[in-house]
Amino acid sequence: MDDLKQLEPTLPHHRDSQTPPVPDKKPIEAESASIPFGDMKSTYSSALKNSPSTDIELPSPSLSSECDAMGFTKVEMPATVLENGGQSKGPRQALPKGLVATRFANVSPPQRTLSPPSTTTSASFLECEDLIHFETDTSQSTRDTSSQDSVLRVRCDENVPASALELRLHREIDDLRQKLKSSKAQAEIAEERADRMEKRIEEIKSVKVPKFTEAERDINSLYSNVNELKTENSALKEQLRDAQSHIFSLQPYRKELTPEEVGRQYDDLVEGITDWVAKFMAPLLDSHAKGVDELLTNSRKRPTEAHKLKHAIQTHADLIHGTMFPETDEDVIISVIMRFLNDNIFQKILYGSITQFVETLSFVETALQNTVEPKRDLFAIRTWTAEAYNAIMSSREFRGVREKRMREMTIELASIFKILCKKDKLESFYKSFEENCVRPAMQLYEKIQTSTHHFYFDINPYILWGSEGEFQTSTDFLDNVSDLDCKNILQNRKAFSMSKMDPPPSKKELYHRLLNVCTLTPALYMRQIGRKDSIREPQIVRRQQMLVAWGPQDKKDSFIRHGEQTLLNHLYTARNEREKAEAGGWATFRWPG
Repeated sequence: MDDLKQLEPTLPHHRDSQTPPVPDKKPIEAESASIPFGDMKSTYSSALKNSPSTDIELPSPSLSSECDAMGFTKVEMPATVLENGGQSKGPRQALPKGLVATRFANVSPPQRTLSPPSTTTSASFLECEDLIHFETDTSQSTRDTSSQDSVLRVRCDENVPASALELRLHREIDDLRQKLKSSKAQAEIAEERADRMEKRIEEIKSVKVPKFTEAERDINSLYSNVNELKTENSALKEQLRDAQSHIFSLQPYRKELTPEEVGRQYDDLVEGITDWVAKFMAPLLDSHAKGVDELLTNSRKRPTEAHKLKHAIQTHADLIHGTMFPETDEDVIISVIMRFLNDNIFQKILYGSITQFVETLSFVETALQNTVEPKRDLFAIRTWTAEAYNAIMSSREFRGVREKRMREMTIELASIFKILCKKDKLESFYKSFEENCVRPAMQLYEKIQTSTHHFYFDINPYILWGSEGEFQTSTDFLDNVSDLDCKNILQNRKAFSMSKMDPPPSKKELYHRLLNVCTLTPALYMRQIGRKDSIREPQIVRRQQMLVAWGPQDKKDSFIRHGEQTLLNHLYTARNEREKAEAGGWATFRWPG
């Protein structure tokens, strides 16, 4: 230890608890000049003089270095010989760095030329640096091994003078102190950062945890509110159903139909059919001669289709009578369509498609009238019947029946007028019949079936076939003319109304001047059902439409003579011999009077 103190007289000794001062970095030349080499030379002069000169040798095999667990280099020396000639026993201990430096300083340096100062840092100090500087990679085995070999070569090099070795040691000590100071500063910074991070974490925890707790409480509160609202909603729905049932029990089963409402829908049906007939007959009527030629040509090519239209007209005497007057083609076709709808829709219960259900309803209705005690009045029975029909027509099963029957009636009705349509337009022709004729009529029929009051249709042509095939005009025509919607064909279909004539015509004048041409549309009536089996007289909702000729006889003859023969009259008169025989001949028409 005395030798160590003499070696470093200028270095202050610090306790373990104190941080050694870090000297300022200076150039190597200035640092070398400031070191008192004279004192150090006198201190080690005896040792150096007494050391014999030796040749350069490799380090002794017994002198080796290795690293302990902490990364420090262990320098193992040969066993020390005691004064009594024995050797010390026990594990070899790593000497402190100061002792290692002193011991190597006391070793006699070999007599060799002084090599330039090595820039390689001592392995021992590098290992200390690795331990202190936490940012240094301690796994660089290659660097450590080369540093240790360099230090060993320096320490074993006997030609290096003691002054150079001491200078190198001082420089390494200064570097180590500087790195130690930097490492300590970085460690303090890291500790401060760690403290700040811990404080920040605590602050975040103190802020976030209450928020999370409040959020959990809010969520739990919301869950409870949702459950309460669900329960309340279920209770309110149940109350609503009860209230609806109570309201339905108090209010009528349906809104009762009025004559005005049904009459407007019937007017829409007639007007729609009238407009559509005028549209699809326009190509044939725009050029009369061309239309007649085309119709007769198609009649010869397609006799079956022509026969259907002829048969539909021939069935009704008033329609044959109507074809004999000019400009009546559209009127006759409208009349054929309306009579088909009346026969197949308005006059049949549920289109005649579900007879078993209709028979059951009729049986129940009769039982309510005759066998149920106490007796049900007619209003209650009619109300029940209307509800029953409404339930059937609203059922899913009846939808298929309705659609099927609609297609069948559309095909049947359109096939009557197929001779008037080109073959390439048959698909749209059939579709137009459904949209403009069949479907609106079915909708009107189903609507009046749900009414307690009885709506019904009736048609009276007032012209019949006689026993010999002649036309016979019913005497009821003149009696009921005030209840008919007559249009005067001689005055461009101007309405004929006896109530607007001043003075009104007598019955004899009507007999001589008023002629029934044909019937166009059925009449719509309503029988109102009252309480206690009271039934009122039929009420006319819409009058039957008629074509009439009102005027003197010469005016009628002139209108027929100067007018063009209708297409349908051309078709009807172009008959073969077989058709004439089946029809019983054609009676010559004569004006009554």
